[in-house]
Amino acid sequence: MTAMPICRHSIASPSRPPRERPIVRLSDYVIQRRSAPRAANDNRRSRLAPVWPWAVAAAAAPAVTAALILTRLI
Repeated sequence: MTAMPICRHSIASPSRPPRERPIVRLSDYVIQRRSAPRAANDNRRSRLAPVWPWAVAAAAAPAVTAALILTRLI
């Protein structure tokens, strides 16, 4: 009694059916590429708007308001 040889014949058709839609690539949908990472010792200015003017205004607003109220009371 001999063992059966391994079957090497494919049941599937040899040619693939044509694709209904073309291949979808992420690059088709990416509009703006991500900026390259910056080194830790890079001292160039940030591309974002500075935040410190808003922080100063938020910190000074209560003091200015209190001063205005006191001037109206006097």
